[in-house]
Amino acid sequence: MNRMQKFLLLICAVSMTGMAQEHSPSSMIRTWTEGTVSPAATIKDVQWLVGDWRGSLDGNMEQSVIFSPTKGHMPGFARSWAQDGTIGFYEINDFIEANGSLEYRVKHLSGDLAAWEGKDGYQRHRLIALADEAMYFDGITVVREGKNHFTVYVLIKGDGQKDRVAVVHQSRAQE
Repeated sequence: MNRMQKFLLLICAVSMTGMAQEHSPSSMIRTWTEGTVSPAATIKDVQWLVGDWRGSLDGNMEQSVIFSPTKGHMPGFARSWAQDGTIGFYEINDFIEANGSLEYRVKHLSGDLAAWEGKDGYQRHRLIALADEAMYFDGITVVREGKNHFTVYVLIKGDGQKDRVAVVHQSRAQE
C-alpha cells in the first residue's frame, strides 16, 4: 500500500469514527429543561408515521400501528414480545397538538394489562426541536430514514441503575 492509499484509508477511518460518534444513541437524545420553548408544529409534521411498522427492540420483536389523525390527535398502539411469544409490554400512544406545538404521550401496560404509570398516569414528551428528518421530543427522538424506515431513540430511566438509550429500528410492514 502506497502513502496515498494509507492516507486515504486514515481519512476514511477518521470520518467514520466521527460519524459513529455523531450518531451514537446517547447523542440522539435531548431532554426538556426549564425555559425550553417548543417549536411551532402540527400533526401534519408527523403524519408520515401513519401505518403499520415492524422492527426490533432489545432483541425482541416490536410492532407499532399508528392511526390517521383526527381533531389534533394521532393515536397509536405498540407491542413488544420475545421469541417465545412472551409479551414485554403494550403501549398506547398519542401525538397531540398542544400549545401550538406537539406532544407525544405514552401509557405502558404489562402483558397482564397492569398500567406501568398508574391508573391515570402517562409519560409526557414535549417537542424540543424539529429538523429535516428528525423530531426531538423530551427523551425520545424519531429519525425518518426514507419513506419506509425510521429509527426511534428512547431514554430509559434506570430505577437505581444507569439510564440507557434503547434504539428501535422500524420498517413499514408489507401489505
